[in-house]
Amino acid sequence: MKSIEIKDTTKINDYKEVDKVELSTITKNDGDKEILSGLLLYGYEMKFGKKNENQEVYAPNSLTNYIEKYFVTNKLNIPVTIQHRDDIQHLAGRVLIVEVNSVGFYFVVYVPKTFVNYQILLNNIKEGILQGFSKEGWATDYEYFYKQDGEFDYMLIKEMTFYCLSIVATPANSLAFEKIATTKIENTTTLIVEPKKELTIEDELF
Repeated sequence: MKSIEIKDTTKINDYKEVDKVELSTITKNDGDKEILSGLLLYGYEMKFGKKNENQEVYAPNSLTNYIEKYFVTNKLNIPVTIQHRDDIQHLAGRVLIVEVNSVGFYFVVYVPKTFVNYQILLNNIKEGILQGFSKEGWATDYEYFYKQDGEFDYMLIKEMTFYCLSIVATPANSLAFEKIATTKIENTTTLIVEPKKELTIEDELF
């Protein structure tokens, strides 16, 4: 029996460690003066038009409205967890960039060196154990589709509440994804989530 060959399933297309790098070099926003030291992860979370392992298909604008309305408007960061765990030991970092383009959802993630499990995370990424990104949230507008024989085919998610991104070992989109170079794609909508600024009491009240 021929063994199954697994290739090009990793969603984290690139990663690198940085030290004392200004955030503006990543976001291309001159106002972002924060200095970063830690790990940067780059990659597509999913590709449009493909069913994932959960029999889901996502519309291109399914995340955009919620991210703009909640995170961007309120100047909040999108948190990043490990393996969908929401305890403090697995709260690893934050999303710097979300790009919705003709291919899919593309993310740039930052994990600071101060993360308690930083070295374990880095080793697991280097070894290909933690391989991809995975959305966390729930569908708020969706539709079920069935095959001609009545068997369930897939769920089209038109809009969803998206509250964090997770770095995972077995991403749901892995088998429906061809490896894609992370080059700039024209006609994209880029959502850059600004780092949260310190608020005064007056800001909170008014």
